[in-house]
Amino acid sequence: MDLYYFSYTGTSKSIALALARELKIVPKEIKSYSFPYPIWLLFSFIPHFSLKAYFEPQENSYGILIFPKWTFNCPPVTYFLKHTAFEKLFMIITYGGWREKPYGEYYKNLATKRCKDVDLIFIKKSEWEKNKYSLLIKIEEKIKNFINRYNNFQP
Repeated sequence: MDLYYFSYTGTSKSIALALARELKIVPKEIKSYSFPYPIWLLFSFIPHFSLKAYFEPQENSYGILIFPKWTFNCPPVTYFLKHTAFEKLFMIITYGGWREKPYGEYYKNLATKRCKDVDLIFIKKSEWEKNKYSLLIKIEEKIKNFINRYNNFQP
């Protein structure tokens, strides 16, 4: 399984590193340009806008993607999803406050264009800081259930 992450403030990176340790996989960072925050904020207001991102090549058909909720769009993540294709992709979206569900639906729909099966969860930054261990267990369980979904299905 591949684990990719994009992080600006460090919360998504923290989750990615903790999860990678638990799953015994090497996390892969999605990197982009180093713009000041006001420029990133401006870009986050442009729906569907993607900005060139750099990341290690995909090696597996199952993936985990961890990234922050920005205003309406996270351009490096949009780019990543337009250039990768997984059989199963589990997304973890970190957020601080508002309208995370429509944001998640946007990204789920975008990922579904190139991935066969997509699911996601939201992790509030303040909750991660308070309850890292219990949230890590919850994340692992959700990923396990997602990966095993449909595997025992007999028509």
